[in-house]
Amino acid sequence: MLGAGLAVSALLPNTPLPWLAGISPRALLTLLLLILSLQTLGQIALERLGPQLGLAVAGLISGLVSSTAAIASMGRHARRTPTLATPCAAGAVMSTAATWLQALLMLLMLAPTAALAFAPAALAGLAVAGGGGAWLARRGGVRGRVNPRAKRAPLQLRETLLITGLLLLVAVLVNAAQQRFGAQGLFGAVALAGLGDAHAPVASLAALEASGQISLQQLQQGVILAIACNSLTRCLVASLSGGWEFARWVIAALAASATAAGLVLLA
Repeated sequence: MLGAGLAVSALLPNTPLPWLAGISPRALLTLLLLILSLQTLGQIALERLGPQLGLAVAGLISGLVSSTAAIASMGRHARRTPTLATPCAAGAVMSTAATWLQALLMLLMLAPTAALAFAPAALAGLAVAGGGGAWLARRGGVRGRVNPRAKRAPLQLRETLLITGLLLLVAVLVNAAQQRFGAQGLFGAVALAGLGDAHAPVASLAALEASGQISLQQLQQGVILAIACNSLTRCLVASLSGGWEFARWVIAALAASATAAGLVLLA
């Protein structure tokens, strides 16, 4: 699938589309191939490392597609098996680390210069979430069974189409809001989109910055806003799916990683 995608990508036009926040068809497909590649690498790591890292690695892999879905899955697993609440929390927190990693890679692909400026903040968020997930995995002391969903093919056709549709929809909405209402419209659209998904508005912001429609500062603020708004959704999902004993770790990791990234940007 990756080989075919690369072949098709080379044939697509690389001309930015104004109505798509400046994202070109080639860049859009490349983003999807990036997500698929990350999933494939995660799958290989899971098979090589074995189930001793189980739920933590599964959470990281699932988070590369949707941290919210990963947290919901881990929360349900923790509620069904209370003895695995801490290992499940480790997986949920690791899915948060995946959010920072994927956001940074998207920026590198669409706006390399801006990505280098944002990298310290993203790495701070990644380090805090990843460190928290690793600590929880060790603290759990249980070799949790790998989530069966993590054993599937890395990215299913349905998921690919959903991600494509979401990226397109958010790019159109963010671009329209920025054109019509300026910075206020931009941040409003990013916040709204961030409640559902953090990655799609990041891609839109990167394309807008690369085309000169927004400043680096606006991009940085927008990325933090998108991840913060999505964190609110993930906190709610964690509480509803896994209860407080599970959710408290997720909430702490989300708050700490976003705070760390924000402080680095302000420094």
